[in-house]
Amino acid sequence: MLMPPQIATAAVAIIKVLTPVESFLILRRANHPSDPWSGQFSFPGGRKEEKDNSLLKTCIRETVEEVGVILTPEMMATKLPVTPAGRNMKSPVWVQPFIFVLQNQPPVVPDPREVQSICWLNSEKFQNKNYHREVELLPDRFFPAFPLEDYYLWGFTYKLMKSILNM
Repeated sequence: MLMPPQIATAAVAIIKVLTPVESFLILRRANHPSDPWSGQFSFPGGRKEEKDNSLLKTCIRETVEEVGVILTPEMMATKLPVTPAGRNMKSPVWVQPFIFVLQNQPPVVPDPREVQSICWLNSEKFQNKNYHREVELLPDRFFPAFPLEDYYLWGFTYKLMKSILNM
């Protein structure tokens, strides 16, 4: 069944760096009882606020707030199609992903109120199918996942990574 086009209410920054190796900035969300993605891996980003005059502004603002990385519109390489996040929940959030390409890893200063940790996900390692697993991440529900730190990258961010890397 084809879904009607949806209006994005949130945005994420997919930050790809080319050196020392091609990798992507992934953060692990801080634990908050009210956050359905608490403790999960994601790209920097969040919901659009009234002060944001565009989803690109939302993306740039949220990235600074969460990880201290300053992005500019000129750094944006492309935007991906609006994609639902949280399809396993009653009402998904429609997200506009933006890809930014940087030569080198920028300094990252995670806000501990929002971010538990950050890592640079190596593209080559992620593309190696031997690392991927089917894991029970919800009761009696298995999902494709990639081991990261002491948990798994799965769901929305996992699907976007696979799409970006044409897997």
